[in-house]
Amino acid sequence: MTYQEMLVQIPRLSTREQLQLLELLSRSLREALTPPAATQSSAAREATVDRLFGALKTEGEPPTDAELREGYTDYLSKKYE
Repeated sequence: MTYQEMLVQIPRLSTREQLQLLELLSRSLREALTPPAATQSSAAREATVDRLFGALKTEGEPPTDAELREGYTDYLSKKYE
């Protein structure tokens, strides 16, 4: 089918078919315009999560909100003395 034939046929499609065509074109353009480095496989994402797991782990129990607030207040007091 040529481009000109498509231009004639598209208005004849049902609304549902036109929406499906629009979604297909949108997905195709998105894939074509996305740089290869930006598309990360699920295996690469899982590897990243595995490497980061435990990165923020603390010794013992994490501080409570009140303890964090008090520590931050002390930090600001010392900073601006």
